Amino acid sequence: MNAMFFTNKTDWSLLAKYMAGETNAEEKAALEAWLDAKESNRKLFQQIKTNWMKMDRMNARFDVDGAWSKLQNRIVVESNETVSIRHDHEQKISRRLFTPMRIAASLLFLVLLGAALVSVNNRMQTIRVIASVAEKNKMVRLPDGSTLLLNANTKIAYSRQFGKKNRDIVLDGEAFFDVTPDKSKPFTITAGHAHVKVLGTSFNVNMRKGDNQVEVFVTTGVVELSEKGNYNNRVLVHPGNIGLVNKSVITLAKADDDNILAWKKGVFTFNDTPLSKAISLLGDYYHVHMVIKGAGMDTIKINGSYEDDTLDRILQIIGQHNPQLTIAKSDDTIYLSLD
Repeated sequence: MNAMFFTNKTDWSLLAKYMAGETNAEEKAALEAWLDAKESNRKLFQQIKTNWMKMDRMNARFDVDGAWSKLQNRIVVESNETVSIRHDHEQKISRRLFTPMRIAASLLFLVLLGAALVSVNNRMQTIRVIASVAEKNKMVRLPDGSTLLLNANTKIAYSRQFGKKNRDIVLDGEAFFDVTPDKSKPFTITAGHAHVKVLGTSFNVNMRKGDNQVEVFVTTGVVELSEKGNYNNRVLVHPGNIGLVNKSVITLAKADDDNILAWKKGVFTFNDTPLSKAISLLGDYYHVHMVIKGAGMDTIKINGSYEDDTLDRILQIIGQHNPQLTIAKSDDTIYLSLD
């Protein structure tokens, strides 16, 4: 195997490959040897790496013309110098730097630079909104007049051209949509394995039902629900119904859970609800880890309506109505068990 390193000169090809994350072990060793050779090499490397990171973070506009001009000047200066290449059998070869390989290396660097700038530009054209774990009912008003309520720990992304060329949203989490009608531009949502298309309606999309499940609950209008990437696999979901996408399987059901929109309304209604289901809903809403311990816990049914109550208050009432139930706290976890 040949081992190669540059003692004094800049190998732009190797630098470009490193910035792109494409160097192998031998090339990485060659770069480290080049860095150890001179302090100026390390300074140049750090400057290039800093600019590369700035582009990726989009914290500054990158002067492409200026950067390329400086790169050309540096290559021209070095084109009149020589570089030593050492092979395993200690043979040394001297040659001019300004060769077809050197030109190719500089072009490779430019191509990689251009690709990075395209990536940064694409990111700058996308608007991202995040509702933190502590934020419930975060309101988002879109350019077309549509409004979204984001549940806690939810992310959305859409183009800066939203409403002009399209009305496309990418969702990660749970949100309630109230879509402004526009027959010329359907409103679409991509969430996990599901694709939602509407003209104007209101509905809830929840992709927290499981790793591969997305639930769509419609309150007004009609929603077209399909498998992402397979438009032929689709159903229409009408008000009061739920469409569920589980990988490639789509099912329809009548909504019989009063708590589907509990996160939005802040109201929980339990009618002989199994304890495990009630605790799951409360844990999600209040972002608390709740654990049920012991057999026979689902023989306990929960009743009552709770509006804007604290979790402590709800658990206190549940405990009063079910004296056989023990509720204990430990750090950030609440344990429920039978005496």
